Amino acid sequence: MFRRNKIYSINRKAANEALQNVFAACEQTPNTQSLDVLLFKNIANTTLVKTGKWLSVSLFALVLMSPLVFYLAGRQESGRIGRGDITVTEHHIDADDQCFVMTLSGSNIDYEGIYAKKEDGSVIYPVSTDPDGTVKFHFESGTLNIYIPDTEGGIVQAVLSK
Repeated sequence: MFRRNKIYSINRKAANEALQNVFAACEQTPNTQSLDVLLFKNIANTTLVKTGKWLSVSLFALVLMSPLVFYLAGRQESGRIGRGDITVTEHHIDADDQCFVMTLSGSNIDYEGIYAKKEDGSVIYPVSTDPDGTVKFHFESGTLNIYIPDTEGGIVQAVLSK
């Protein structure tokens, strides 16, 4: 049912003579390079192509795997205690003092580094911070982006809008 292609084998001297006879029969000038040189050039050209093919396949595999690096980096970062540990447990606006009061819980909170940015980009610092977790910001209206750093370099951002 399936026919195999026959593989012919001939020595180099006979192959060179056959090549010269083909040139003579076609009334072409005989080949000036020997068959060995032609075979060597053919092997060199195919080796370059094969190397290029495997190099491009390897680079393509690296490109396909590159998103995996970002995925694994995100998983390692989310496992850090510093960022996931800080939470705002309670918050309210104190109308008498015109302050936003929030209570933080968690470990490694850098109370001295807490700050907020207004809509215009100006930075404001808390009116008061207590090590028990209470932080007060002067707030009347608008939007505040509150940044709560930890001692390990992570920052939790909270947004307040009125």
